[in-house]
Amino acid sequence: MRKYQARIISIILAMIFIMFWDYLFYFIGKNPINWPVDIVYTAVTLVSVWMLAYYIDEKQQLVKKMKDNEWKYKQLSEEKNRIMDNLQEIVFQTNAKGEITYLNQAWASITGFSISECMGTMYNDYFIKEKHVADHINTQIQNKASSGMFTAKYVTKNGTIFWGEVHYKLYYDRDDQFTGSLGTMSDITERKEAEDELIEINERLARESQKLSITSELAAGIAHEVRNPLTSVSGFLQIMKTQYPDRKDYFDIIFSEIKRIDLVLSELLLLAKPQAITFKTHQLNEILKQVTTLLDTNAILSNIVIEKNFKETDGCMINGDENQLKQVFINIIKNGIEAMPQGGVVTISTAKTASHAVISVKDEGSGMPQEKLKQIGKPFYSTKEKGTGLGLPICLRILKEHDGELKIESEAGKGSVFQVVLPLKSDS
Repeated sequence: MRKYQARIISIILAMIFIMFWDYLFYFIGKNPINWPVDIVYTAVTLVSVWMLAYYIDEKQQLVKKMKDNEWKYKQLSEEKNRIMDNLQEIVFQTNAKGEITYLNQAWASITGFSISECMGTMYNDYFIKEKHVADHINTQIQNKASSGMFTAKYVTKNGTIFWGEVHYKLYYDRDDQFTGSLGTMSDITERKEAEDELIEINERLARESQKLSITSELAAGIAHEVRNPLTSVSGFLQIMKTQYPDRKDYFDIIFSEIKRIDLVLSELLLLAKPQAITFKTHQLNEILKQVTTLLDTNAILSNIVIEKNFKETDGCMINGDENQLKQVFINIIKNGIEAMPQGGVVTISTAKTASHAVISVKDEGSGMPQEKLKQIGKPFYSTKEKGTGLGLPICLRILKEHDGELKIESEAGKGSVFQVVLPLKSDS
C-alpha cells in the first residue's frame, strides 16, 4: 500500500474537492449544469493529480531504497570492521605512493603503534629495510604481478623485533598504472625461530655424524692394532703364570684387566663396524620373555626382583633383527639391575599406540641429575665405575636402524625410566 500511498490520498482529496466545488457551483450558485465541460474538468483534474502523486510515490520509493541501501551498507561496514578487528592477522591497504590507507586492530595489538598515528605514513617505515625486500616489491610492480609474498623483520613501538610474513595483492588501472595494494601480515617469529633452531640442530647433527664416522674408523683401527699385541702379551703371561705360582694373585689381576681391555675393544668394533641386520617378523612379547628369563638368575643374585607386565602388547608383531633387539633389551635391563647395588625392583611394562609399541624399564636406583642425563648416550661416557660407556651408543645405533628411539626419564634420588619405542608391523 505504501507504494501507492500518495496517489490514493491525492485522488480521494481531489474527488472531495471536486464534489465540494460542484456543490458550491451548482447548488449554492444555482448555475446550470454543463456536463461536457464538467466531465472534462473532472477528468483533467484527476489525471493531473494522479500524475503528480505518481511522481511523489516514485520519489518516496527511491528515497526509501536509498535509506535501505544506506542502512545495509552501514551494517555491512560495521560487520566488516568487526571481522577485521577480530582477525589475528594484520590487514593493510596502501595507495600508489605506498602510503597506508587502512589498518585493522591487529596492527595496534602486534606493533604497539596506534592506527591513527600510522595512517598516511609509508608502509616501509615499520620494517627493517633490507635490499631483497625493496628489490622484490619493485620487481613485482615492474612486472605487473598481481600478488606475492615476502618476509621481513618489523620493529614494534617499544623497539622489539619480530618476523612478519606478508601476503599481498597489487592493483592497476586500465593503463596498467599501479594504484595500490591490499594484504595481510602474520607474526611468524616463533616459526622462524623454530626453523632456525632446526637448521642449527641439523648442522650440529651433521657435525656429530661426521665426528662419529671418523671416530668409528679410528676405533676400528685402534681395536685391531691393540688386539694383536694384546693376544701375544696374554699368551706370554699364561706361560709366566706357571713359572711363578707364588704370584698368582698378581697374574689374576693382570688377566682381569686384559679381559676388560678385550671387552672394550669388542664393543668398539661392534660400534665401529655394525653387524649385518636380518629383518624378520617377530612377536615382541616372545623376545621380551626370552630376555627376562635369561636375566632372572642375574637379578636374583643381585637381590633384584624383575616385575613383568606385557599384556598390552599381546600378539603385537615387530619387524627387526631378533639378536640385535635382544642386545638392546639386555643392555637396558642390566643397567637397571646395576643401578641398584642394594637390591630392589626392576619393572618392565609395555604399552602400544596405533603404530608403535613402547617398552618401559623402570628401576629404583639413585637416578641421575639433569647434567648427567644430557651426557647419556655419548661414547665412553658412563655413570658406572667400571662401565665402558659404549653400551647405550650401541643401543641407540641399533634402534635407529630399526626406526625406533630411546627415551630416558630420570631424577636424582628417584630412579630412572628407559622407554624403547619400536614401530609395529602393519597388517598390510
